[in-house]
Amino acid sequence: MTEHVSTDEELTRTFRELDLNQDGQISEQEFVSAMSARGEEITDAELRSIFADADADGDGRISFAEFTAAWNRAG
Repeated sequence: MTEHVSTDEELTRTFRELDLNQDGQISEQEFVSAMSARGEEITDAELRSIFADADADGDGRISFAEFTAAWNRAG
């Protein structure tokens, strides 16, 4: 039997994987490092695009609320 993971659980798990220092915010450096650890390289243009979309308040970090909103827009 396959275990079903809810969207909320998936969002929380993914956010925690990207929030390397567990401060409740994903910085650009954390995002790049986490993606690199997954074997995925990201260009500067891709990084700027992701943060332009997800960082609603423009503080250079993505909060869980911003992450959730961006995930839902992409979904």
